[in-house]
Amino acid sequence: MYVLAIHEDTNSNVALFKDSQLLFAAAEERFTRKKFQQGFPHKGLDYIKENYGVTLANADVFVAGNPHHFLSRLPGILPEGEHDFFGPMHRFYLGLQDRLSTVKPLSVATSAISEAVLRLKAGRKVEFADHHTAHAYSTYLTSGFEEAVVISADNMGDGFAAKVFDGAGGRCTELYGSSASKSPGQFYGEITQLLGFHCLMAGKVTGLAAYEDWRPAYPLVSQLFSLNDEGTDFIVNPLWGRGRNKGVYKELQRFSPAMVSAATQKRFEDVMVGYARRAVEITGRSKVAMAGGIFGNVKLNQRIMELPEVDEVFIHPAMSDQGIAVGSALSWMANKQQLHPEKLDHVFYGPGFTEEEAGRSLEGARLRYTRPDNMAEALGKLVLDGKVIARCDGRMEYGPRALGHRSILFRPDDPRVNDWLNRKLTRSEFMPFAPVTLAEEAHRCYKNVDKGRYTAEFMTVCFDCTDEMKGNSAGVVHIDGTARPQLIREETDPVYWGTVKYFHEKTGIPSIINTSFNMHGEPIVLDTEDAVRSFLYSRLDYLSLGPFLVENLGTDLE
Repeated sequence: MYVLAIHEDTNSNVALFKDSQLLFAAAEERFTRKKFQQGFPHKGLDYIKENYGVTLANADVFVAGNPHHFLSRLPGILPEGEHDFFGPMHRFYLGLQDRLSTVKPLSVATSAISEAVLRLKAGRKVEFADHHTAHAYSTYLTSGFEEAVVISADNMGDGFAAKVFDGAGGRCTELYGSSASKSPGQFYGEITQLLGFHCLMAGKVTGLAAYEDWRPAYPLVSQLFSLNDEGTDFIVNPLWGRGRNKGVYKELQRFSPAMVSAATQKRFEDVMVGYARRAVEITGRSKVAMAGGIFGNVKLNQRIMELPEVDEVFIHPAMSDQGIAVGSALSWMANKQQLHPEKLDHVFYGPGFTEEEAGRSLEGARLRYTRPDNMAEALGKLVLDGKVIARCDGRMEYGPRALGHRSILFRPDDPRVNDWLNRKLTRSEFMPFAPVTLAEEAHRCYKNVDKGRYTAEFMTVCFDCTDEMKGNSAGVVHIDGTARPQLIREETDPVYWGTVKYFHEKTGIPSIINTSFNMHGEPIVLDTEDAVRSFLYSRLDYLSLGPFLVENLGTDLE
C-alpha cells in the first residue's frame, strides 16, 4: 500500500510510504531554491511520480496535514516570502487560528472548505491529519520509545500552538493544548524580528544569547511569556497590544541585541522547561519525544534533557513543519493498523543522483576530476591539510540539518574558523559551526551524552563540552562551552565516518566541522547542478561529488 502525504503551508513538503516504510521525504524549498517555500508542493510530487511512479491519482491513500489549511491561502494573509509577526494581517490570522480552538462551528466549517479545496486540486478523496497530531506521531513513532510523553509546540497550527500527548502502544493520546494566541513560537519570533532578523531565523537569537548577561532585560521579557500556575498553559500579552514601538517591546530597545537575546533565550527555556516538567509529572513518563518548530532550539532541548526526571529525549530530525507530511502519514496509518515506535537508521530520504549525472555536471562546468580508490582517506587527508571541502553524495537529508550528504567539512581546531569561513560563505552567524563526532568517542567530548545519544545523530541537541573537547576543537565550541554535534556511526555512512576516523587517527581528535552546503540565502543543495554552482560561487578548495573529487583551480562562474 502506497500512502502519499503533503503539507501545503510554510515549509511545504511531501512524503511517500510503502507498507508503513518511509521511501521518500523532502521539502519543496529544495526544488524551488526558495527558503521556507509555501504552497502546493508540485515539484516534490513530480519527483515522486518520475522516480516511484506514484501519483495523486494512483496512490492508495492521500493524506494532508492541517485540516484548516485554506485559511493561509486567503489573499494577503501570509504573503509569499513575507512574515511580519507584528503586522495586522498576521495578527488577524493568529486570532482567526485561535478561534479554531474554541469555536466548534468555525472549526468544522473551515475543515470542510479545506477538504473541498484540496479535493479539487488533487481530484480525489483527501484524508486530513491535525497539525500537532502529525508532529506528535512524527516524533513518537521514530523515537524508539515504547512509552513517552510527546510534546508538539511551534508558532501555530490548526488553532493550537502546543499540545501534550501520552505515547503508548503505538498511539498518541491527546491530553491538553494551548491555543494559537498563546504561542511560544510567536513570542520568540517577535523578539527575533524586533532585533532585525527574519522571524523564521530564530537560531540567530539563540546563538547571540551566549554573548551577554540575561539578567538586565529578563524582568521585561518575563512580562511577555509565562506559564500558568498548573504548568499546562501559557500566559501572553493581549494579541492586539503588541507592537515594535509599544510597551515592553519599545523598552527592550534600550538594551543591546545580545542582552535582549540572552533574556529571551533564558525566559524561553524557563517557561518551556516548566511546561515539559509538568507534562512528565502528569504522564509519569521519563522519556520525552518532541517535535514542532521551537524544538529547533537546541539549547532548550538540552535543558529539557538535563531534567532529573527525564531519562532520555528525542527530537524528530525534521522538527519544523518540514516533518508534517511524514507525521500526517504516520498519524493516518497508526489509526488504521498497529505501528510500533522504531528508531531511524538515517535521514537520507531525499533525492539522489547517478554517477552519470555527476560527471555531466562537472564536465558542463569544465571541471577536472579524479576518482579516488579510497574516498574516505582522500577526504581525511584534505581535512588534515586544512582544506575546505564541499561534499554532495547519495540521497539528500530529510529535515533542516546537513548531516554529511550535503555538507561542508573542515578541521575543528582553528578558533578563528567562524570568522573567516563565514566570510567565505557570505554568512552572518553567531552560533559556531557544528562538529561531527565519532559516536564511539562521544564520551570523550560531551557530558551527559547518554540521555541524548540517539537524537544527537541528527544534530538536534546541545551538550556541555569536556575540557578535552574545548582544548582540541575550539572551532566548534560555543562561547558558553556547549556544542551541537552530529554523532556518526560507520553503518550510517562509511565514507563520512571514515573521513572523521582518518582525521582522528592522525590527530587524536575525533571530530571535524560539518556545516550545510549551500549558497548564501538558499536552501541546502539538492542535486549535482546545485552542488557545482555553489562550489564555484563559494570558491571552496575541493568538491566531493559522488565518486569524484574536484580541486578548485580558480575556475569561476561565467
